[in-house]
Order: sequence, then C-alpha cells, then structure tokens
Amino acid sequence: MAEGSGNHKFKSITGMIFCMIISALLWIIIKLTLVYTVTEPFAIRFTDIPADQTIQNDNLSVEATMTTTGFKLLNYYLRAPKNRMIELSLKDINYKKANFETYSYSKRYLEEKIAEFISATASEVQIADELQYFVMSKLASKKVKIYPRTDLNFEKQYNYYGEPFTIPDSATVFGAINDIEGIQYLQTEVISRKNVNRSIETSAKLAINENVQCDVSEVKVVANVEKYTEAEVEVPITIPGDIILHLFPNKVKIRYIVAIKDYPIINDISFKVSIDPEDVFINETLPVKLELFPNTTQIISINPEEVEYLVIE
Repeated sequence: MAEGSGNHKFKSITGMIFCMIISALLWIIIKLTLVYTVTEPFAIRFTDIPADQTIQNDNLSVEATMTTTGFKLLNYYLRAPKNRMIELSLKDINYKKANFETYSYSKRYLEEKIAEFISATASEVQIADELQYFVMSKLASKKVKIYPRTDLNFEKQYNYYGEPFTIPDSATVFGAINDIEGIQYLQTEVISRKNVNRSIETSAKLAINENVQCDVSEVKVVANVEKYTEAEVEVPITIPGDIILHLFPNKVKIRYIVAIKDYPIINDISFKVSIDPEDVFINETLPVKLELFPNTTQIISINPEEVEYLVIE
C-alpha cells in the first residue's frame, strides 16, 4: 500500500513539473510574439572601398530603434556584441561628398540592412538622422611593374620563346607612404605546369601586401613556348678601326639553339663577331667577341674563342 502511494506522489510531482514547463514555454512564446520597441547600437563596416581611398575610422556605429516582435529581436540579442555589425558596400549606396573628405548617404540604406539583419521589414527600423556621414581619405599611389612567376617543366626540345609577361604589365598600388615607398614591383602567384609543349595563357592573382591596395587583383600571364633545335653558322670576324690584320682563322663557327619557326630566317648576317684592336701587340692571340645575335637564340659555343693574327705594316 505504501509503495502504491509513493508511485502516485511521484507521478503527481512529475505531472506538476511538466505542466510548469509547458506553462513557462507558452509564456515565453507569448512574450516573444509581443511587439517591443528598443534602441540598440550597430557597428558599421564599409566594403568595396575604391582602391585609391581609405576609411581609417573602424569604430563607426549607429543607434537604431527597432519596433518588432521579440522573435525578431532575438536575432540581435543572441549574437555576440562583436557580431552585431552591418556591412555597407560603397558600390551599393549612393554616397555624396559633403566637404573635403567627408561623405554622406541616406539612412535608408542602413535601415534596410538592419532590417535584413534581424529578419524584419525596413518599416520596423528607424534611425534618427536622415543623413549618415563617414570620412574617406585619398591614399598615396605608385605605379609599378608586374612580373610573372612561372615554374614550367618542358617536354624535350621545348622552351620559353621570349620572356613570360602579364596583361596588364603594371598596376597602381595605394597606401600609406611608408607602406608603398619600398614596393618596386609586384609578382604574381606561381604558375606551375608539367610536360609543357604549347604556349600558356592563364589568370593569376597578384601577391599584394595586406597593408596596401591595388587597382588590379588579377592579371593574365602569357608564356610563349616553341620547339627548338640546334643549328650552326660560320661567321666572318670583323676587324674594327684602321688597323690591317690577317686573322687565323678569319671565321668562327657559332652553334646555337633556335626556335624551329625562326630557323629559316637566321643566317650568318644575323650574327656579328669582332676582335678588340686594343689587344693587338699585347697578346699573342685575340679573344673573339660576339657583338650581335638574335635575341630568340641561345648561344651554345663559339669556335674558336681566340684567333691568331698577323699585323700588316
């Protein structure tokens, strides 16, 4: 009998607790469906700032009065204070210069963003001042060359045809004078390829210091590639000045690597070799100097590198 009485008391207490929980939940739901009017601060962060401008004040904020249900206000109160931030894109708001470096924009943009933040309508949010202001300053600027970074592994006989380059070939960096004065050039991220046998055109991001801004974030990298072969040409040695010499031999053989497409257009007149007359009477042999050669070729050897001579009086 006592055991049955104990079970009955336990069920009664459990039932009371359950009813209290249900009542509390219903009370909370009813409270959250009610409309409240509160005024709370929001931090403001601007995005899409023009590359040549900066907004240095990162403590901007605005107070907004929200008249809406408790459910919607939870979207504000359940977030940490640091996350109660409204982002405004300068591409989206119609801002105007008020004076010097001060700009203004309509509160409507903020009201719409805050309403979106708490999942409400713009009519449920009110900001006191019709115009909102911020200060935006012009940055120092500098135009610098862009250099591509490439790491290409070529198939046999293939190689670069000329130096890789970027489009555009330069960019303007913006920032504090101390931050940009040491920047002499910009580089791209590394473009890596294996078994390359054709020209490459690809996009690459620029490696930019976080303290500076740039009017270009991505460029096209072009690396022209051709198939190469070895060739040889015999070139007469030019004797500069008025001195009359007999050279032994009077020609040299130049071995070089050339792109197959350029092979037909390169011949002995594409090269010029000479000796320095100041070396005459000083040395028994004269070093041969290569004065001219096509910039699309790679010289392998010059034979001989020195020649004997006889002065004709």
